[in-house]
Amino acid sequence: MSATEASAAHRPRPSLIATLRIALPVIAGLILLAVIASALTGMFNNARVRAAATKPIEMIAPRLIGEDSKQRPFVITAATAQREDETNRIRLNNPVLIRDQDGPDQMRVNAKQGLYDESAGKLELTGDVHMTTRQGEFTSPTAIYDSKTGEIVGRGEIQAAGSGGEQLKAGSVELKNKGDTVTYKGGVHTRLNVK
Repeated sequence: MSATEASAAHRPRPSLIATLRIALPVIAGLILLAVIASALTGMFNNARVRAAATKPIEMIAPRLIGEDSKQRPFVITAATAQREDETNRIRLNNPVLIRDQDGPDQMRVNAKQGLYDESAGKLELTGDVHMTTRQGEFTSPTAIYDSKTGEIVGRGEIQAAGSGGEQLKAGSVELKNKGDTVTYKGGVHTRLNVK
């Protein structure tokens, strides 16, 4: 074999060169598309994770426990709750407040909705608020419970039934001094049942 024959044998074939000239740019383009697709997928996943992180935290059957300034324990429960972002407020669905359970100052309050502000110590109740104390029962459209003092104020059309059977309507009601002081205001109408 002569030198020219050996050189011709080692020369790349024209069909292989033509194939590589097309295949290599196509492979490079596919790699570039894969890198771009991976970057876009990561960007969308990060956006989804950020969106999930900004949703309020939802709690099932939460239980908040505390004590008022008169050392009476209270418990706030609800069907569900959501903590608001960047605040100490908790939105409650079907909240129930029980203060001093089985004690002399027992009070039970339930409503459709509630908003508990932990830093202020206030529970705002709305929607068919029903309060039961040792003095009787009260219904009101809204009420505010101050967990620091243990006082509650009901506003709106108050319907009350006393432990002695008396009935009362008023614009607002305030329970103070461990429930010993009950004050009705605003168009008070009373019906006493004499026995």
